[in-house]
Amino acid sequence: MDPVLQEANTRVQNALDHLKQDLSTIRAGRANPSLIENLTVKAYGVQMKLLEVGTIAAPQPSLLTVQLFDPAVIQDVIKSIQEANLGLNPSNEGTLIRLPIPQLTAERRLEFIKLAHQKMEIKRIEVRQIRQDIREDWKRLEESQEFGKDEFERRSKLLQELVDKMMETIDQIGKQKEEELREV
Repeated sequence: MDPVLQEANTRVQNALDHLKQDLSTIRAGRANPSLIENLTVKAYGVQMKLLEVGTIAAPQPSLLTVQLFDPAVIQDVIKSIQEANLGLNPSNEGTLIRLPIPQLTAERRLEFIKLAHQKMEIKRIEVRQIRQDIREDWKRLEESQEFGKDEFERRSKLLQELVDKMMETIDQIGKQKEEELREV
């Protein structure tokens, strides 16, 4: 990769990683620990991630379990899961919380597909904004005569190729998530 694209590539890759993480939180009808691992729980007087107060597992395709490190926070965890509005109904079994994953209705699947498309569009806008920021930086360097018009055009072409490639990747990730959501 051309060294002039290092910053752009890093920023775009971070946006792509964030999209993958966002899409993993959309429920697709099967148990996935990433669905709840970043939920915030008010425990011990501070906000903590669910991952920090217990171990999350998916022992069956339609069941998540949370094994808490300290049973004193079980009510806080249950409250956080219910308030997250994920359509999950936690059941308390001492230090273990069971979360059966119900099948998605057709309407709910369409809602989740729309949500995935919204998240993808936000990331497309972010990638275009990164392109704009990098081009503006390069334009200032060109105006201060650190390099010429030809170098600016070369860099712009490379940057556009990177952006086009990332847009294709975003579309591919979105199609995979949509297929996952459409599975019954």
